[in-house]
Amino acid sequence: MRLLLLFHALRLVAAFACHTDEDCSLTGVCSKAHQCICDPGWRAADCSELDLQPVDRNTGYNHTNVTLPDFYRDGAGNSSWGGHIVHDREDPTLFHLIISQIGRGCGLSGWRPFSTIIRAESRTGPRGPYTLGPPTTCRSIKRNNTISVSTSPDLRVWSEPIELLVNVTNPAAWPLWSPRHHTRQILLATEKNNIYTASSYKGPYSLRVEPGFTVIDPSLRSEDPFLWRDKRGHWHFLVHHMVDIALGQKGPRVGAHVFARDWRGPWHYNNITLAYNTTVEFTDGSRVDYYRRERPKLFFSEDGEMTPLYLVNGVQEFGSTASYTLIQPIGRRWRRYEMQYGQVKASG
Repeated sequence: MRLLLLFHALRLVAAFACHTDEDCSLTGVCSKAHQCICDPGWRAADCSELDLQPVDRNTGYNHTNVTLPDFYRDGAGNSSWGGHIVHDREDPTLFHLIISQIGRGCGLSGWRPFSTIIRAESRTGPRGPYTLGPPTTCRSIKRNNTISVSTSPDLRVWSEPIELLVNVTNPAAWPLWSPRHHTRQILLATEKNNIYTASSYKGPYSLRVEPGFTVIDPSLRSEDPFLWRDKRGHWHFLVHHMVDIALGQKGPRVGAHVFARDWRGPWHYNNITLAYNTTVEFTDGSRVDYYRRERPKLFFSEDGEMTPLYLVNGVQEFGSTASYTLIQPIGRRWRRYEMQYGQVKASG
């Protein structure tokens, strides 16, 4: 049986032969031997799977055990649903997490009207744990599904939001600026992986790309696109893959990788190799199969290589109304990154 299984595995590996870098998902290169050489942080025969590492339980942003007198109910604490890590420009030991929090014990189902954008801080590296660091300006705004933008010189004092797009959700912006091309132009990805462009972050925005994946294949349904450009100038989405929704389930197939040489397309949706799933292993030897794992964001190295170091998701466990924000290290270079800072201990 062992020999048969080994032979079968070898046959599967041998069956995959790349011919172009697209066969390697543009997160690797196709060698002369027709094998993909994956960039750091990626793995699998076609380089489309994130090389995820075990998570330290005392990291991320998890305040679901908080109870305050003004809470509407107990059990969900201050839930959260993903966020974006920002390294402070002035203080190299300070990391911010711009996060969506659902407070007052309402849990994930209470995201409307209780979802609030907050800022959390970590002095122990990008993995956290993060504690609430509120801005000095805060406003309550009532709108329909609208994408708007605010600016801040220090992530504490924010400008009044500028409305960009109405009845559109899931924004993910990326500048078109590069060392060789100085421009203020910006791309804005939204739901359905549509891409808008503008001459500056203030807009106006024009719809330029509609991949139409669900027209090609109904199983290619997705949301929450995270857009980035890699070191070679190629473009990528990390999305919440929704193939299991049609089966009445939230997972486990939840993370997909989409890529293109040019942001105008053609775009390739990899629905064969998952970028990640709902299972997370922890440094204490345990594992959790989450009910939901969505809102993907990546934090990259700062050396120009655009190596993914951490994956950020909003997660929810089975049987729980609460949700929290998980930060999972990727590959091996996250340790080197954390060790750059004297008081940051690369544990895990």
